[in-house]
This record gives sequence, C-alpha cells and structure tokens, in this order.
Amino acid sequence: MSQVPIFFDNLLSLPMPLMIGFLVVYWLLFAAIVHRFLVPWIAGRHGQKLGRLEAEVPAQIGLAFGLLISFIAIPVWDQHNRAEDAARTEAAAYREMQQAVGDSAQESDGVGLAVQKSVRFIVKTEWPQMAHLSSPRIAAPPLRELRQAIHKVPEGSLRTELQDLFRQASEAREVRLRIAANRPPPARWVIVGVLAVLTLLGVGLIHADSYRARRIALGMVAVGIACCFVILLAYTRPYLGQFAIQPVDMLTLSEDMSLTEKSIALQPSGSAQKF
Repeated sequence: MSQVPIFFDNLLSLPMPLMIGFLVVYWLLFAAIVHRFLVPWIAGRHGQKLGRLEAEVPAQIGLAFGLLISFIAIPVWDQHNRAEDAARTEAAAYREMQQAVGDSAQESDGVGLAVQKSVRFIVKTEWPQMAHLSSPRIAAPPLRELRQAIHKVPEGSLRTELQDLFRQASEAREVRLRIAANRPPPARWVIVGVLAVLTLLGVGLIHADSYRARRIALGMVAVGIACCFVILLAYTRPYLGQFAIQPVDMLTLSEDMSLTEKSIALQPSGSAQKF
C-alpha cells in the first residue's frame, strides 16, 4: 500500500472539535484494552506474574515516541509555511502584473483580460481541487492564454516585467501543486502508532499491581498521545481540514478586478476626456 486509506482524508476533513474528540476516544480505547486485557495477560491479575518492571523501560520508549513526533512535526509545519508563502507569492505576482498592465502607456487589454481569467480560474476551479489532488498537474488553459498574451506584447520593459512576474507566479503555483499532491507515507503513521501503543503498555506494566493507579496513568498518557496526533494531523495536509490554506489574497484580487471592471463599464464615455 503506497497511500494512506481514504478514511485518513475523511478524518482530516472533520472540524477540529470532532477530530480531537475522535482521537481522544480512539486512544482512550487503546488504553482501556491495555488496562483490562494486555496488562493482566502479561503480568497476571494482581501484577505479580511478571515481577517489577523498571520505569526506565517505558521511559525510553516514550522518549523515542516524543523524538519521532518532533522529527515529523518540523517538516509538517515547514511544509504548511511553504504552502502559505507560495499562495501569497502567487497572488502578489498577479496583482503586480495587473498593475503593470494598467499603469503602462502600452496597456494591453489582452493581457489584462487574461490575468483576470487566470485569477478566476485559480480561485473557482483549481483551488477546490487542492484538498484531494493526486497529481501535481492540473490543465490550466487560462494560464496558457496569459502566456501567449504576454508574448504578444511588444518588446520592451513592460514585456520583460510581465514575463518575470509570470515566472514567479508559475513557480509559486508549482510549489503549491506539489505540496497539495504530497501524501505522508503510511509507514510513518504505523511506526508512530506502534510506539504509542508500546508507551501505553509500558506505563500499564509499571502500575501492574495497582488497578486504580494504572487506570489513571493510562488515561493521562492516552490523552497526551491524542494531543500529539492532533497537532500532526491538523497541519499534515495544508489544503485539507479546518486549518486549510485558503486563497484569501487571490479572492481579494479577484474582487478588486471585478470592481475595477464594473467602474470602467459604468464610467461615462466622455469622462476620459474630462481633462
């Protein structure tokens, strides 16, 4: 199996309170299994079958679990930050492109219209696919039209500026699509899950001779493990879930373009010669 099951996407799509509740109940259930079945089976009903288990054993397992969580969390958060930066960079490039066309004496209606179509395509068509994108390639005819429109601009500083801005937007888009198509390897979650279960088992065996202390300790550790998984799952897919990155800058740019287009359409024909 090269990809995680579809259930994983459904879990990440849940609102944060539901995800937290699911993970807490999930790991409390594991703790209950360890408490009621595994520990009595290994150490006996009264905890005398195995003998005394030193605390260093589960401590080492817990340390390995914590280190692994830390190593996973760092690239997860870094990927989320890169996705946010890519979205901002892409929107800024299109905004500067629109301003360059509008401020230039060599204004090209074809480029301005192509920029508007590209932004609307990204916001309304491409971005909704980001949550479940399986390939870092999406056909984008409006972007090809924009590239062709830029090539039709006469040689000069405007064309050079537009080409540089289009390249920046294209590179940011490629980063965004690659991140959206990236999936965490299933082995990562299997290993983290095994270490979490071993941590619960180790804590349970330490308190094998005390029913009440074992129940309290396992409950506390299970909640702690659930919190670790919440932190990871909330950010592991930057375009899925309650904290998913939204095209806020692109939406603002699209609205500004629409307002500008409406104001030009409503402008009296003779107002351009007012001065």
